[in-house]
Amino acid sequence: MVANGEQQKQDLNVEEELLQDSDCCGNGCTNCILDHKPRPSKRVLLAGKRNVILSYTKFRLLRRETLESEAESKTGGQVLLLHFGHAPEEPGAGTEDDTVLDIPPGHHVMLRIGSLLRPYSPYWSDFQAKEFRILVKLQAGGPMSRLLAAVQPNDLLEFRGPIGQYAHDASTAKCIYILAQGVAIAPTLPLVRQVLENEEDMSRVWHLVCARDLRHVYFREELLEFAQYWNYRSCLYLPHQQCASAACQEAGHCVPECLHLRRSLRYKETAKVARLDACGLATHLNASIPGQRLLIVAGDSTFQKTMAQMATQSLALDPANVYLL
Repeated sequence: MVANGEQQKQDLNVEEELLQDSDCCGNGCTNCILDHKPRPSKRVLLAGKRNVILSYTKFRLLRRETLESEAESKTGGQVLLLHFGHAPEEPGAGTEDDTVLDIPPGHHVMLRIGSLLRPYSPYWSDFQAKEFRILVKLQAGGPMSRLLAAVQPNDLLEFRGPIGQYAHDASTAKCIYILAQGVAIAPTLPLVRQVLENEEDMSRVWHLVCARDLRHVYFREELLEFAQYWNYRSCLYLPHQQCASAACQEAGHCVPECLHLRRSLRYKETAKVARLDACGLATHLNASIPGQRLLIVAGDSTFQKTMAQMATQSLALDPANVYLL
């Protein structure tokens, strides 16, 4: 075990030396790889093994699923579920048993294809099997989107990570507000699970999901499973929800008394046909519930900046307790 610990230190030193300015994707990520260097976690150190993704490593595409086609999306762009598994350079080599895959909740990995770099946040990973899944929305005309649109099962892609700064402390109860936009709901799922699946964690979670309409709310089944826990609350914000009724067509969106929307909702699902704003955020503030208040925002840079500013005041948050994915 001592030898393994020394090897971990050597691996870490090598990784920091190998980190180059070119490892930054240039997209202005909140958690830039240059600021938050990939390093072994406590979980990896306790396992006495090496995190296989600390340097750029090949992963094989095991499954590709189209959740939404470009023709189905009013906003344009396919939504793909991509499932990757580690592809050892020497299959069957004994050293393969000395590695694991550790991507903590709230962290992302960097995909490298040629000179292109893009960050993606896994919503599921397997420590021992060394597999992970990401949800990707392809952008029209995007260089990386064009490449990902063409990838097929058995193709090899390179990833590096994990990159991020969020670390949940279950020792003290907290009020955790998680705001998610569109496909960015995916990486918030493990953040919720780590609270709900820990019986000793008394933290409460408010999961506020912003989507175009009900059809664009991904992972509804998972949200319904979360709703079974006493310390979880969610609300869907659907500003473009619209049915075929005359009243809703005239208004341009479903009206509050829309029966079609009510019937479309499942047990314990709450939805509002509106954008999430400062007033909407304030309705989720319950000053009688004790605990430090944290905010986690997942979405594009504009969504992150806007929500972080609004929530700081509406939810009485300390700016130091705001985390952007």
